[in-house]
Amino acid sequence: MSKENNSMTIYSFNVKHKDLIIFKCTALILIQCMLYVSCGSEKRNDIVYLYSKDKTQVITIISDYDKNKRTIAVGKHSSKPKMNFIELDISEITRLGDELGVCWGINGHTWELVNHKAKVTEIKLDTTKYIFKENWYKDDRGVPNAKYYRKENCFTFETINYTEHYPKANGYVEKL
Repeated sequence: MSKENNSMTIYSFNVKHKDLIIFKCTALILIQCMLYVSCGSEKRNDIVYLYSKDKTQVITIISDYDKNKRTIAVGKHSSKPKMNFIELDISEITRLGDELGVCWGINGHTWELVNHKAKVTEIKLDTTKYIFKENWYKDDRGVPNAKYYRKENCFTFETINYTEHYPKANGYVEKL
């Protein structure tokens, strides 16, 4: 009988040990899933519309942060159009430094837009009507400066949440 008790105890120990292993594996999988959902799924893929002061003109900004790409398109779009767009590499832009500037009806162009440190990868845009710049204009000391894009019919905006633009009286920003 003591052999049976010993074997039962061993059997009981093995069941408890197996249960403990299953519990630990399940807990580990759940923790990994929670980390993936809470940390890994922050997608900052945005569609934003920039409107002129009188709302007669609109520019679509489509940002795919997973691929470090941004599309700037003439008009209002929900996806990348086939024509009238510029595609940018935004891999060199920091999240805090991601700011754009736009001027409407300036120097004989429909609009001029800048995204500092962005690099053009594809262009299907009438550059006689629309101007894109990869860098801010520089001040007298040679320092990039957004001042040019804060005058009449112009504004600058940051891309962290797209809600702040300056000066507000010069246009509108709508984020989907």
